[in-house]
Amino acid sequence: MNKMFKNKAGSLNTGTIEKTIMSIVLIVLLFSILATMLPEAETAGDTLNESGVPFGSFFAAGGIVFVIIMAGMLMKVVGSFLGKGRK
Repeated sequence: MNKMFKNKAGSLNTGTIEKTIMSIVLIVLLFSILATMLPEAETAGDTLNESGVPFGSFFAAGGIVFVIIMAGMLMKVVGSFLGKGRK
């Protein structure tokens, strides 16, 4: 077994395994929600861009707003796994 799943005594640590499984489930859920919501938001951004609103291109599909949202979520997920001491 990997050292990550063992406690100081060398026995299997079920708390760590539970946290790992819960983390994987939450990550899959988070990215599933993002995959469902972003295309709808991009469609709304395209409509906004076509209406002639200033800076509407920022909200269009592939615009900077959606790149920032995706990068922010990725940084948050990676940062949550690094822990407090490694940030």
